[in-house]
Amino acid sequence: MRAPSVLSVLATELYALKIGISFSVDASLTPLIIESNSLTAIYLIVQENPCYEAEWALVEDIRQLLASFPSYSVCFVPRTANGVADLLARFNLVQKALDFWFSDPLLWLQDCLNEDSRKCTIT
Repeated sequence: MRAPSVLSVLATELYALKIGISFSVDASLTPLIIESNSLTAIYLIVQENPCYEAEWALVEDIRQLLASFPSYSVCFVPRTANGVADLLARFNLVQKALDFWFSDPLLWLQDCLNEDSRKCTIT
């Protein structure tokens, strides 16, 4: 499944979040931690006011999905600490389908995972 290429950068970010959160709902993954380097996307999701952006439908869908979780957090991660997400996004641009795994990361991701873990602090 791929997002249509005519979407804005913000809509693409929100679409990816919606798909990931939907997967988390289906897989009963809790607690949920959402990390994004898009301050705008985070702001739109967590604000309690109605969303008047062009991407309002995606924001409302995400809010409804999040309402099904007993607990979740949404936080900003600087671009310098999300190399894995960037690498996966670029990788998926050339893929025909979504690929995912739960235990062993692909070998080409291991170095990037290690680098990102040095840049992040979990509190």
